[in-house]
Amino acid sequence: MPFLQLETLNLHYEQQTKGDIPIIFLHGNFGSWHYWQPYLQNLPDGHCGYAPDFRGCGDSEVTENGYDIPTLSKDILLFADALQIDKFHLVGHSLGGAVAQQVAGTAPERIITLTLVAPAPAEGLASLKKAPSADAFFSPQNIFKLLDRIGLKQKMLSSTFKKTMPGLKSNPTYLSQAVNDAVKMDSKAFSGFLETLKTWRGTELLKSFNFPVLITHGELDSVIPLQPLKNMQSEIADCRLHTFRHIGHAPQLEQPNVFNKLLSAFICGHNIGAIPDSTQKKSLSLLQQLKQKLKRVFE
Repeated sequence: MPFLQLETLNLHYEQQTKGDIPIIFLHGNFGSWHYWQPYLQNLPDGHCGYAPDFRGCGDSEVTENGYDIPTLSKDILLFADALQIDKFHLVGHSLGGAVAQQVAGTAPERIITLTLVAPAPAEGLASLKKAPSADAFFSPQNIFKLLDRIGLKQKMLSSTFKKTMPGLKSNPTYLSQAVNDAVKMDSKAFSGFLETLKTWRGTELLKSFNFPVLITHGELDSVIPLQPLKNMQSEIADCRLHTFRHIGHAPQLEQPNVFNKLLSAFICGHNIGAIPDSTQKKSLSLLQQLKQKLKRVFE
């Protein structure tokens, strides 16, 4: 459980290695480094994975402020500097996708490839425009505090994650860990992340993306709409968009084997168009079984 003392916080991270080429993973809102654990355990040869916890999340320090996307981006660049990582592959999920865009737009010369997993889109999240402010009586923060006081926070989070990440219904271990991460996140982080996502825009950053970019989206994702991601793709010179079938907001946990193959192929410069998802494989298998049965009938 290593820590790095940065300028304004003590930051926790996890690391796995199969080589020297660095990959930095950024988790989303309510998350921690655990969201990348399945991939860290299956790194491609020659690569080293680093998964930090944002301030106020996981085991990183809780600070009084700094829960905005530009500051989180600065934290990651300071993290890379402290570990003497000059250039790296960058992978970000959800909120971490917005932070990854900020990092990549601020220091494009340091990015080898950029992967955005169900990211907050560069044009912003329209669904948050009408969200109550942090000081409103019925703000999400106050509702969460009430649920915590009456002992329903964990149950509510579990129900929400089953809807937004439906693939976790069949994996109780990952679901339990995701809920535990969300419960552990400090209320300052919850408030700050929501406020920064309401106002952050990254469309100008896309002009600096002179490296390969992969954007992934879950077909059943109820958090991030597809069209803004298509808009991003059209603005980036070298960008591919991949949709996972029957998957929601966290393909790296809902369908880890297929996600791992896709990400490794992209990072290693292979053809990602040849990577099917598990549902396609299952359908193909069923079709083959049907053909075999028909063949036996007519023989």
